[in-house]
Amino acid sequence: MRRAPRPTLASVAIAAIAALLLTGAPPASAASAIHPDNRPTPVPGRSNGQLHPTDLITVQARCVAYRPVATSIALMLEAARHDGVDLDTTECYRPYDGQVEERAAWGVCAAKPGTSQHGWGKAIDFRDRRGGLTFASPGFKWLQANAAAYGWNHPGWARPGGSGCDEPWHWEWVGDGGVMGGDPIKADVTDVMTHPAGGWWTVTGLGLVQAAGGAPSFGDASTLPLNGLIVGGTATADGGGYWLVAGDGGVFAYGNAPFFGSMGGQALNKPIVGMATTPTGGGYWLVASDGGVFSFGDAAFFGSMGGTPLNRPAVGMASSSAAPGGYWLVASDGGIFAFGSAGFHGSMGGTPINKPVVGMAAVSDGSGYWMVARDGGIFAFGSAGFRGSLGGQSTAPVAGMVPAGSGYRLVAIDGTVTTFA
Repeated sequence: MRRAPRPTLASVAIAAIAALLLTGAPPASAASAIHPDNRPTPVPGRSNGQLHPTDLITVQARCVAYRPVATSIALMLEAARHDGVDLDTTECYRPYDGQVEERAAWGVCAAKPGTSQHGWGKAIDFRDRRGGLTFASPGFKWLQANAAAYGWNHPGWARPGGSGCDEPWHWEWVGDGGVMGGDPIKADVTDVMTHPAGGWWTVTGLGLVQAAGGAPSFGDASTLPLNGLIVGGTATADGGGYWLVAGDGGVFAYGNAPFFGSMGGQALNKPIVGMATTPTGGGYWLVASDGGVFSFGDAAFFGSMGGTPLNRPAVGMASSSAAPGGYWLVASDGGIFAFGSAGFHGSMGGTPINKPVVGMAAVSDGSGYWMVARDGGIFAFGSAGFRGSLGGQSTAPVAGMVPAGSGYRLVAIDGTVTTFA
């Protein structure tokens, strides 16, 4: 927890009434990890506020977190941004010395040193451009509607009428079930890669690659000290290897996938959000959220949106097999940007959609493409046939898609894979 300036009695009363209206729904059942009384579990073998550096990973400038929860934070912040909600972090992990300072500054409304959930790297204090969230903030309302899907809980003590120390900005991770042993909430999968024989691999933010459907395993980045979370990957044409890419532009090659270079260690205007390989497998492109494109190996540069204002951030890319080569970029509003031999077949840009687009895939000859929204809705263009969708179904948020036969394969943040062929 982190203290904001103490409000007046009148403002407390008004905020409490508003908050009760916002939180009028009864709490989830005890079988769910999301419950006002649930709290995060301690990190085994560690002391609160004294985690080892290897236990932690940087999600963004003001958020260093316990590694197993980091991907859920990144996915949640990305989802809020794509929904047009101004949501940021003030602090995640808080070492013991920082807890001492908080206690001295805020008294009983700060946790006793050595007991803060921040000390396990499993709590976040959120903010927006105006500062700490209030119960009326768009950011708080978004969290209230969406945070549970990513394993984040607003504890009872932080709510009006709880402890007298209301904190709309303080949220805690109970994705492992929490101390109440609720149902785990997995939210760490960032992408899926397809194997030409029909199998696939799912990819997590910490670089774990899990093979399914007969796809072979070639290793992964799960044991590496990553500088940035893994945001995507792509397989070689023969399925004999794959590449993973991190948000800082680092590239990791496995199996027969050659390493052609990366942006790791170089300053980026915006983080990398995806990659695509050339038809020959002799190179790849990376795309950043501002539409900047970086080429490696035999991947020719055909242009980018870097430096051009976008209505919404770029979320992914796909490559064209037509000579001399090219690629499409897709933004979260469904806008499409075509370069090189990649033909423009239409887009959702300017058309209202229920949820933001999170990825795209192209048909094998480049004559069409699909987009997928976070709710699993599918948009097909050109020769890309509509094979079905998850739109309107109650599922975990979708993270991405890849071609699969004559159709496509979707992956959700909990690792659920759905194929429409």
